[in-house]
Amino acid sequence: MTLARFDIHDPVTKRLFVSYSMDWLLVIVMTIIFFSIDTLPPFHREFSIHDTTLMHYYTENQMVPIWLLTVIALVVPMVIIGVISLYFRSSWVDFHSGLLGLGLALSMTIMMTDVIKIGVGRPRPDMLDRCQPPEGIENPPLHLLNYTICTSDHFTYKFKDGFKSFPSGHSSFSFAGLGYLAFYLAGKMRLFDKQGHTYKSFIFSFPWIGALLIAVSRVHDYRHHWQDVLVGGLIGSGLSYFAYRQYYPSLSATHCQIPFPPRIRRPQDIFPDTDHQPLTQGYQDVETAFHPKSIGSPSSSSFSNR
Repeated sequence: MTLARFDIHDPVTKRLFVSYSMDWLLVIVMTIIFFSIDTLPPFHREFSIHDTTLMHYYTENQMVPIWLLTVIALVVPMVIIGVISLYFRSSWVDFHSGLLGLGLALSMTIMMTDVIKIGVGRPRPDMLDRCQPPEGIENPPLHLLNYTICTSDHFTYKFKDGFKSFPSGHSSFSFAGLGYLAFYLAGKMRLFDKQGHTYKSFIFSFPWIGALLIAVSRVHDYRHHWQDVLVGGLIGSGLSYFAYRQYYPSLSATHCQIPFPPRIRRPQDIFPDTDHQPLTQGYQDVETAFHPKSIGSPSSSSFSNR
């Protein structure tokens, strides 16, 4: 097992960089758009002063703060993808496809989640604690109250964030990042190779368990209702699979561990010494063209092919 070598001066490498530059640019732009959207004030949904689901205390210290969520759902998958693709498989193509897919999954997830948050404006379980309504206030006959009755500053982040309960961003982000990692590991292990190895199923389940624990922590912290984390998990899971399939074949494919052929305009750039074989010839030919030692037998269940 040796670390894959990367030659920035190689013409094929340069063409790969140019070919995928727009993809990376879009991922970055979508992330920037998310941060812009996140600053917008959400819709303020009406609520009842007697709604017991909104009467929980505001918790200053969260079980999984933003920085820890970023480490678990972004940094950890990046490191694992890097180790498997560069050290075990010696493939920069796999490394690039793995990271780009992860970036696509997370950027799409955070953007979609935040758009829904702002549009729905559901109060969090600790909304009344953030609101600090005046004593003795009651719901008007046959109507509900709105945010104008709150005595706390309406322009603080804490107050505006109180109307961003649905769906859970922690849940969607964790299921997107760790869900993508689970699919990546499943492909590398050839999970559905008809060999029935139990350890593969457990390895595949570990990222999902991590995402589930993060989602549950949001209910423990009274930051989300159970419906929020459920829908957030579905959004993240769905987009993680969508992003994975943009760069990798179905998990039931014979060579599911190999990413789709690199997107280069001219096939002769990959096969300069042949009769310009088409890129569509197959995953194995393309991967071998870049990394001759990266192909293993279809029945192999190891990350390493050497």
